Amino acid sequence: MCDKSGPEAPALTILSLLERVAGIIDNVQSCQQRMEERQLELENNIKTIQGDVLKLAKDHTDTSGTVEKLLQKTRKVSANVKEVRTRVEKQNVRVKKVETTQDELLTRNKFRVVIYQVSQEEPRLSDSLNNRFQH
Repeated sequence: MCDKSGPEAPALTILSLLERVAGIIDNVQSCQQRMEERQLELENNIKTIQGDVLKLAKDHTDTSGTVEKLLQKTRKVSANVKEVRTRVEKQNVRVKKVETTQDELLTRNKFRVVIYQVSQEEPRLSDSLNNRFQH
């Protein structure tokens, strides 16, 4: 019995070790497969992120161009507003000078200005003058 159990014991130990090694290899292969799947998932995510970054960069460039155009238009409008403001201020100064001059003339010469509004029903000034000179 000793002879039979002797050779069988190392064989069982070797078989047990081989089963453990096979289990470890299966476990390593399973882990490796999961790691490869995870790597493919990460690569796909990275490709998606790269695409999003490229789209964002393009949109940023487009937005930057639009903002630059708006700023140019704003500058032009601002320059035009300043120019119009300057002209209006100059015109106001001229109007005030004319009003002052008119007031001075009116006070010096005591002019009286009468404005007539001619309507369709009233005879014209030229018609009434013609009638006076004809009689």
